[in-house]
Amino acid sequence: MNLSAQTKNKLDPRNIIIIACAAVFAVYWLFNFRVFRVPHSGIADCLFIYSATLLPLAAIFAVAAKSLGKSKRLAAVAVLLGASYILRVLFANFESGDYAILTSWVAEYKTLSVKDCFVKQVGNYPPLYNYFLIMFSRLPLSDLYLIKTLSFYFEITTAVFAVKLVALVRKENFSFVILGMFLVLPVFLANSSQWAQCDAQYTMCAVAAVYFALKHKSVPCYVFIGLGLAFKMQFLLVLPAGLVILLSKDQSGKPYLLWRWIWLAPVVFFAASGLPALFGGSFFKVIKVYLNQSTAGNAVHNINGMCANLSLPFYHVPKGTPAYYALLALFLCLTAAADSLIIVYALRVSKRTLSAQQAVFLCALLPLVSVFFMPKMLDRFYYLAETFLAVYLSVKRDKDMLAAFCLLETGQWLVYMRAFTPEKFFIMKNAFIVAPLFIAFSLFFAARRYFTEFARTQPNESSEIDKTA
Repeated sequence: MNLSAQTKNKLDPRNIIIIACAAVFAVYWLFNFRVFRVPHSGIADCLFIYSATLLPLAAIFAVAAKSLGKSKRLAAVAVLLGASYILRVLFANFESGDYAILTSWVAEYKTLSVKDCFVKQVGNYPPLYNYFLIMFSRLPLSDLYLIKTLSFYFEITTAVFAVKLVALVRKENFSFVILGMFLVLPVFLANSSQWAQCDAQYTMCAVAAVYFALKHKSVPCYVFIGLGLAFKMQFLLVLPAGLVILLSKDQSGKPYLLWRWIWLAPVVFFAASGLPALFGGSFFKVIKVYLNQSTAGNAVHNINGMCANLSLPFYHVPKGTPAYYALLALFLCLTAAADSLIIVYALRVSKRTLSAQQAVFLCALLPLVSVFFMPKMLDRFYYLAETFLAVYLSVKRDKDMLAAFCLLETGQWLVYMRAFTPEKFFIMKNAFIVAPLFIAFSLFFAARRYFTEFARTQPNESSEIDKTA
């Protein structure tokens, strides 16, 4: 390599972006270590969190050992799984503000009979997640540990389906190293093990649905779509990409999904959500939960729910004013226009013949675009985009996608730290105001890739996938 080429490589803006994002992460992670605690909530609770966290990771390592033998890759898997275990255990005792809300729901369920638990609408989550909270209210264990462990198990399942999806697209074997990398992604660790959130539940359903769709297995795909909708309304963010897959064929001319099984999605949704009605409750209340969620949390009175998107600068515009409704209409129209243009152009250029790689990319791009433009979004709503972008990065291993992923994760981490940082650390707590810039640059790299994936002259699928790590 000559000197000019070396200089050009050093000045590559993608390198600067990746290094800068890594530096931000390093500072915030070191700062976040202050909340680490060894679990100390009683013998039974400690035994539960230590063993419940260890068992699935040990099972993964056992399967990896059988598959990989004594190799450097197995050592890498051991390090990644070990890091995941230690971090999750040390985060176990941290109580976020949102956990305080969840534990109040569990406390209320403890005062109710089983029948009243199902009939009464406690909180603003759909019934399917509340079934778990009802069960937790009957167990003699810390609901903090139970809630976090539930999301952790869904994260593991999400990671397994994600790696299966990578293997499917790249036509390679299942990679336990990639699985270990998924389980130590900082934002995923923060969402479940620190924040006690439940975004992994509907995201697992989305990743599984896409995996089965690309495997031409309509029945399990529609089942997971129904379950995803039953878990959270945010599942809707992946449905525009699902529509493209539904309307498309693979490169052999075979449709990915069959229309005749589409009725399974609403049937599964109503079956998973309708248990309260069997106990004498109102099914209307079940549906009303989804309407209530559209104005939940910080988005009740604001145009933005502390999400790092285009509407964040207008957070303080008061509800009920002409400006509020004008902005609401503007951002909704922008979202609809952006999603429609992406879908129509992709279908037109591809002539409804979609490669598996293109499908995964759309599952990352469309949720990213939707959340960036849409009003009333909450701080965690990029979770779907993050997951599918991580899948796509594992498929298309290049610097553009690494820069896009680092920018998205850093922007999200700045927002997440708002919830984890005390008021006295004013600068760190309020750094989230610049987070939309990180997301915008991530979207820039993703948009560039869109016009490569959907170029007017389409390459064949085998030439699309970069086989070099």
